[in-house]
Amino acid sequence: MLRIPCPKCKESSYTSDVESFYSCPICGFVFSGKHGPDRRGESRIEKEIPFVFSYKGKDFEARTIDFSQRGVGIKIHGRPPVAMGDVLTLTVRDLCIIAKVTWVKRLTDKSLAGLAKLN
Repeated sequence: MLRIPCPKCKESSYTSDVESFYSCPICGFVFSGKHGPDRRGESRIEKEIPFVFSYKGKDFEARTIDFSQRGVGIKIHGRPPVAMGDVLTLTVRDLCIIAKVTWVKRLTDKSLAGLAKLN
């Protein structure tokens, strides 16, 4: 466990994952030990929904990580050549989402991406 101070109230709390965003147990401020304060001005709804999308003529299996009013986080199986600035069209259940890739994190067997909704 790592001790991390809250950027707002300066009180310490403990976590084993410094990358994820958590609420301070004292004041409720949302921050990450690695990334600092959550810059998103809106709440996220964590929901994993599997879907398939096409990119440059290939199909990729993916699932949502979370949703907000203006964006969506996704986990993509494999290592697709998705890059920042690309525009993707996703069909998640009955929703059609057109979104711009704002960040990509490539891992060994998957990629994580943050998308800003355009529609």
